[in-house]
Amino acid sequence: MERTKRWFPWRAARWERRVLTAVATVLSGELFFNLIDNFRISGAVVLFPVLLLTLVQDDRTPVTGAVTGVCLLIVRSAIGVVGSGETWLEAMLLNYPGAVFYPCYDALLCLLIRDRYQAPLSKLWGSFWLCDALANTVNFSLANRGLPEIEFQVSLVLIALVRSLLAALILWGMKRYRRLLLAEEHERRYQRLFLMTANLKNELYFLKKDAENIEGIMTRAYRLYEQLGEQHCPEELRQLALSIARDVHEVKKDNLSIVRGIEGEVAGTGTDRDEWMWMSDLFSILQDTMRHILGDKKVDIDLLCQCGTDFATGEHYRLMSILKNLVINAAEAIESGKGSGVIWVEEQVEDGKLLLSVQDNGPGISPRAMRNLFQVGYSTKFDPKTGNINRGIGLPTVEFMVQELGGSIQVSSGPEGAAGRPAGGACFHIEIPMERLEKGEV
Repeated sequence: MERTKRWFPWRAARWERRVLTAVATVLSGELFFNLIDNFRISGAVVLFPVLLLTLVQDDRTPVTGAVTGVCLLIVRSAIGVVGSGETWLEAMLLNYPGAVFYPCYDALLCLLIRDRYQAPLSKLWGSFWLCDALANTVNFSLANRGLPEIEFQVSLVLIALVRSLLAALILWGMKRYRRLLLAEEHERRYQRLFLMTANLKNELYFLKKDAENIEGIMTRAYRLYEQLGEQHCPEELRQLALSIARDVHEVKKDNLSIVRGIEGEVAGTGTDRDEWMWMSDLFSILQDTMRHILGDKKVDIDLLCQCGTDFATGEHYRLMSILKNLVINAAEAIESGKGSGVIWVEEQVEDGKLLLSVQDNGPGISPRAMRNLFQVGYSTKFDPKTGNINRGIGLPTVEFMVQELGGSIQVSSGPEGAAGRPAGGACFHIEIPMERLEKGEV
């Protein structure tokens, strides 16, 4: 496939960036006022060092300054020829002192700053000041065929001070903005990693529980094989039972291989930051994530989270999996009913226990569904358009994770389960001992 031409400055070739710097500097230099004859004050001298430190930061030679000087000489001479009727020679002789400023500035900067990537802002500001003052002195001396007077030299130094400060401030603002963008991107990546790990742990809990069932099936199949032998049943039946036991054993090995693989991936994502998390941060991630999910579904569902007691916990992955599963279930229940509603998530600590509640104002849970709610494979979610039915492992996994933390989960439906909330909907209540969660308190 043909390589796409790079037009953007941060991807352009060095010569393209040099030309862009020269053009931008020359054009900005046309907005000026004359301090005295043939001596301009413009924003170009503020813009030029900023571009040198951004667009051509990898340059180690004053080529950019030379290109800028040539462009400036051509543009200003052309303006003089067209606007004032000067000859090209007259126009060039009049404008060449201003063109010399930029090669001098760039050459001095190359001598003073060898590594533009690592140079501190204080050193850059001092270098800008010196380059501006000296290049201005050369410019004025060529334009007036002699060194400026002491009073005017002081003015040049003060002008250079102001312009160098402005350039340094612009660079500081750009670096600050870049750091903010990097921090925001880092936070987004961390959230994605955190949610991916939480989802993997969610599946891992269910796979581990499933492994126990597989072990029991394999054991019962082998016992059936032995009992068939004791009862002198046909050999075909015994071999069938043995074959089932072998197949289940293979499924068990595959299951354990998947579990080990997921555990390895989850362990590989850990960082010092992952060792603990404040509940307020966990609730913020939950809200951001669910807003995106609900936004993608284009449903009118509000999620209201209240973190009553903030504390640090090392079990944030499990807590995120628990809350996310319950909130998604609540959103799907509301969507299947009137299509719009509210989900309330509340957290507080009382008597050494973490109390979590997830409540919605959806259609609620029927008595039959309430009896089978935590059974693996049971689901009330059926899509008549696709014929797909939910796996029915979300709530059993939630119950399993809560029990692993030494806690309990209860569910109620209707007015009696909606204290302080509108009648209807479902409310899940979770209690977990703080000793299993707490890492440190505010």
